[in-house]
Amino acid sequence: MALSCLQELRPIWQARGVDYLPYQVRAAERIVDEMGGHGILADEVGLGKTIEAGLVIRELMKRERSQRVLVLCPSGLIYQWQRELIDKFDLRFAASPHPLAMGNLPLIITSLDQAKRDPAKGELMKQAWDLVVVDEAHKLKNRTTQNHRLVAGLRRRHLLLLSATPMQNDLTELYGLVSLVDPQLFGSFHAFWRQFLLDRRTPKDPAALRAVLASVMIRHRRQDLQMAFPQRQVALLPVALRGQERELYEAVTEAVRQEYHRRVAGEATVLPLIMMQREVCSSAAALRQTIDNVGTSWLGGELGALRSLCDAVTEQGKAVMLEGLLEQVHDHVLVYTEYRATQDYLRRRLLRHGVPVVLYTGDQSAYDRDRACRRFAQTPGAVMVSTEAGGQGLNFQFCHHLVNYDLPWNPMRVEQRIGRIHRLGQQSDVFIYNLYAQGTVEEHILRLLDEKIHLFREVVGELDVILRRLEKGGRRSLEARIAEIVFTARDPEEVAWRFDTLGRQIALTMRRAREGERQIALDPAVASAASAPPVGNT
Repeated sequence: MALSCLQELRPIWQARGVDYLPYQVRAAERIVDEMGGHGILADEVGLGKTIEAGLVIRELMKRERSQRVLVLCPSGLIYQWQRELIDKFDLRFAASPHPLAMGNLPLIITSLDQAKRDPAKGELMKQAWDLVVVDEAHKLKNRTTQNHRLVAGLRRRHLLLLSATPMQNDLTELYGLVSLVDPQLFGSFHAFWRQFLLDRRTPKDPAALRAVLASVMIRHRRQDLQMAFPQRQVALLPVALRGQERELYEAVTEAVRQEYHRRVAGEATVLPLIMMQREVCSSAAALRQTIDNVGTSWLGGELGALRSLCDAVTEQGKAVMLEGLLEQVHDHVLVYTEYRATQDYLRRRLLRHGVPVVLYTGDQSAYDRDRACRRFAQTPGAVMVSTEAGGQGLNFQFCHHLVNYDLPWNPMRVEQRIGRIHRLGQQSDVFIYNLYAQGTVEEHILRLLDEKIHLFREVVGELDVILRRLEKGGRRSLEARIAEIVFTARDPEEVAWRFDTLGRQIALTMRRAREGERQIALDPAVASAASAPPVGNT
């Protein structure tokens, strides 16, 4: 049955310039007609799950006169969800209302973190909801968590889960989500295992599992949709460390290498060492902040010398490179760094040069983060300097330029950053600028991302699965493997050789992951419908 709400939405979308694609309409139709209003939308990042969810909400409200709808999402996306539902679907939700008011409001958007705490939890549990929508629903996969128990305990007629990563190399994770939307489909966990699994990563019969999942889950992948996405134009920008910067890097690397061996022998944590090795490639300010916080038990007498070296750095090559880049790009630019101290340092520098700067951080309130996004969008030539807090969920299709000021050791974070601008609705090619310090661990990491994973030039939809599989095989994260190479290699030649070996392992894991993805691909035959042009402005 066709969506009856489209007749009401088309005039709104034509007036507001909203485009939608046939596969999005078909997904909403399947959720409502074939799945009874219970389902999992598992499209890859940037393919418009919010459009599909909004269509489901409007259609259920029209057909069943649903009155009470609850949307649970990350706190940083509350106001974005509110705007999307107002602008595209003419639905006015209360955003993050006072917990004690939740029982009196029919349309609510709040965070999962708030919803699982009293008094909000108690108020939400009292109500009978017509529809509950959960964004970033992969946070529900573990059946023993508060998140899962909250959603399982809500009284609701319909449930819609949204997640780009419903499974991360562990088929049992599917059970956690499916058991929420249809507890009878798999039955007990033991029944699910006996019927469908050889082990956590291997289905007994991929076709049978795929057929069952298709009754509750819809997944679109870019490679299947064959959509003409804008291109990624990539620039790798090497920065030479000179003078005090190079001296600081070498001193930190040697100090943390020595401390690493002591910590490993004593079975103590090495996380601060990893952070310091990453920070020294970002800014002296970031490293100085950690040095001031770790205490005298770390690095012993070296701390004072390292602090003095940080203070002696008067000019930083990456900042100079960024300023030169901004002089050429007279447009919105999104800059990512992992560290607040680097963020503050860049803000001060750019403001001195008259550049309008907006900060996005994890410790801002949801309202302040939303205000920062609006300022960024509305200020010509603005630069947003964001920490990892802005690496997921945000929609910046108006922006075409992204700078990775420093590179995370987890490539998934890099892909998530790029997904903020390289997504459905982007009308122009996007330009990715990767700054890296020459002769440092960053140069090796960039080679992994660019040459082995091809991260910057293609969308690696199964990247999270690849990383999980890599961890399963070696029982260590990619970050831990990188740290071990950096801290235990005897000389730069051995570092290069071991990074090359790691790259070959990643490439092999990637090939195997793609074969596994094809085994359980959920919606492979959608190319013909998806390749049709947008139909919102016809």
